[in-house]
Amino acid sequence: MDTTINPPLNNNEVYKPVLLRLNNQSDREKFSQIVNEDPFVFNEIKGQLSELIKSQHPSVKLKPEMYEAAINQHLNGVNIHDYGVWVYYPWNKRLVHLLDKEEFIAVRTNRNQYKITNREREILSTKKIGIIGLSVGQSIALTLAMERGCGELRLADFDSLELSNLNRIRTGVHNLGVPKVVIAAREIAEMDPFIKVTCFFEGLTESNMDNFFSNDGKLDIVVDECDGLDVKILARFKARELGIPVIMDTSDRGMLDIERFDLEPERPILHGMAEGLNPLNIKKISNEDKVPIVLQMLGVGNISVRAKASMIEVEQSINTWPQLASSVALGGAAGADTCRRILLDQLHVSGRFYIDFEQIIQDPVSVKLIKQSSSDSSERKVDINPYSPLDSIQMLGIAHELVTRISNSVDADHISTINDLTNIKLTDEQIEQLVSAACAAPSTGNDQPWKWLYHKGILFLFHDRHRSFSFGDFRGTASFISFGAAYENLNIHALKMGLKAHLQYQDQKDSPLVAFIYFSHLNEQLSKENQLLQSLDGFINQRFTNRTQSTKIKLDESLLNGLSKMGETIKGAKVRFFTEEHDIHSLGQVIGFCDRVRLLDVNGHFDFVHREMRWTEEQTKQMRDGIDIQTLGLTGAQLAALNVIKSEEVIKTLNALNGGKAMEMLADRTVKSASALCLITVPVQNNDTKLDVDLFSYFMGGRAMERFWLDATRLNIAIHPLISPLYLFSRLINGQGEGLDPAFIEQLGRQHKRFLEITGIDVYEMGVFLAKMAIAPEPTIKSLRLPLKETLILA
Repeated sequence: MDTTINPPLNNNEVYKPVLLRLNNQSDREKFSQIVNEDPFVFNEIKGQLSELIKSQHPSVKLKPEMYEAAINQHLNGVNIHDYGVWVYYPWNKRLVHLLDKEEFIAVRTNRNQYKITNREREILSTKKIGIIGLSVGQSIALTLAMERGCGELRLADFDSLELSNLNRIRTGVHNLGVPKVVIAAREIAEMDPFIKVTCFFEGLTESNMDNFFSNDGKLDIVVDECDGLDVKILARFKARELGIPVIMDTSDRGMLDIERFDLEPERPILHGMAEGLNPLNIKKISNEDKVPIVLQMLGVGNISVRAKASMIEVEQSINTWPQLASSVALGGAAGADTCRRILLDQLHVSGRFYIDFEQIIQDPVSVKLIKQSSSDSSERKVDINPYSPLDSIQMLGIAHELVTRISNSVDADHISTINDLTNIKLTDEQIEQLVSAACAAPSTGNDQPWKWLYHKGILFLFHDRHRSFSFGDFRGTASFISFGAAYENLNIHALKMGLKAHLQYQDQKDSPLVAFIYFSHLNEQLSKENQLLQSLDGFINQRFTNRTQSTKIKLDESLLNGLSKMGETIKGAKVRFFTEEHDIHSLGQVIGFCDRVRLLDVNGHFDFVHREMRWTEEQTKQMRDGIDIQTLGLTGAQLAALNVIKSEEVIKTLNALNGGKAMEMLADRTVKSASALCLITVPVQNNDTKLDVDLFSYFMGGRAMERFWLDATRLNIAIHPLISPLYLFSRLINGQGEGLDPAFIEQLGRQHKRFLEITGIDVYEMGVFLAKMAIAPEPTIKSLRLPLKETLILA
């Protein structure tokens, strides 16, 4: 009991009422002192006595005039003014006349019968519950107090009430700035001054944990509703050590978590979903960085769409994850009910349970179908791949027709060419070596869009549009960069084998044939350029995308000059480096914006989830293409966050909210550790109509890219492509925004203008490669390639 009679009203730590029994002389004196200070007096003792008498004789219908005599008989000569207890609430100067403890409890819980029997009520009155966190926690605490689901509550929260808390915490604006534990404790005291409440103003900490769990008797249940991830884990370790059950409500989808450490002393913390999390390491991280950890602990697949979308917006468009009063109220009911049944030995299970209103209460299927059909008309659909896999019969037909056409030509140049074509034929083993080298080249999303046919001494390179069809491959531009890189590997390896590769590019828009290649012996002395190229052969199979976290180290200018010269051995190619912090940061913002647009676009998102990423080890090994999620170098918690973005519904929600800006942050973080950013461009033909794309320039750009990348590999420089701007800008430049969501076209136009200003390229240059350069350790997992038998046909 608080012995202070009338502390200052601004004392925000007072939460215990003063109980005064007037048959005690000391209490009577305090009562007189309080009355002299003019409190607000509430004296409804007669009504309470009437209810008491009524509850004691439920089968008797007492008439109103009969209550007076019954009350007098019950008082047995005691002055009604002195009967029971007077309760003074110092924080609001209210003086209330109440029945004393036993009678008060009997009347206040009378309507609980027989949901809670008197015997069960007595058992519950001996129980102690600790609540950590007073948002959902307040709702659970008040519900427990209303039901009298315990005899003692220990409340821990370090925070004070803010205006934004009033969307879910039941209190008034007069309590702004008051500690949340005090607000809850005062409300409990005002409904039942006989429930013991202890407040821990600093929240739950390592220093007060023993007191919270064990002082004046061990807790019977811990209710975890705190935001502190370190506290969540530490509290569970302590609860498991002491054999105390833990419950938690998440205020999302009505999820209630139960961990019966009292029955399962070896039970993994948070059902095993907190494995590897060290509370000491996560104590000081930001709300944004907490999101993936929360997703890991809650299980990303079980969170509502709105909650997932909101988590992506944390510290972007919102400060922290949202909660609604309806969800908090539901959590109060579910939490209090679960505590009661555990304490009464009526519930013994551990696990996760959902009271999801959106699933329980929803429109019938017929209504939902009508709504979907009316809204679908305005939604952009995923583009269906119109291409079938390229088959060997089709390839052989094209190759045979081409050889026949050249052979029948009377043009002197063609006669010379056909003589060259038939001059040297390679063995199957030689062709396999060359094509293996070619297939080690990079491709968009590791889609490996090539197929090869060796027929009559000629190697044919085909475009398998079924494999390359994607949002990023606008009109084949990305594929032709890959074809150029593949040919360059083949060209380099041919030099190493003592062969010279002769490329005949085929500019036929409707044909899948990209080029054909024939070979001759290297009889002449190697040129200086070819000597340089031959030296890169040993790095063809060592080249890979390196996303490993790097340390920012300045690259020597002479090293950059050498790389630049290597890339520019392809006529017209130009290599630019960006090493200034301002330029790197600005380019990172452009890259981040384009990454966001790519993921928010319905086709870009579909590509990322269904065509590009390989989400499991089994999927990676089976398909041997795409990007193995393990190569991204993400932590387990970050992988959980990535799973949020997989949901189409989350992306729709983010688009509706104009959100998703958190998706821009990864690029910014990536480039921060860059030693430099590099951009490779090639000249393109001026095409005012924008109807055709100069694919040969992209092909040659791919060759320049591969030479540059192989030389960087030789120098142990990590390369991480960041090419979303180039693919999106291609749609702006070559297709006037074709295929883009109209909502993004204008914004992309501004970003493209900014990109041109930062890089200094002009309208007659086309970017083919943009990447981070860094010094980083070699990744342990690398992308796989398709088996050669699926890529090469030896006819």
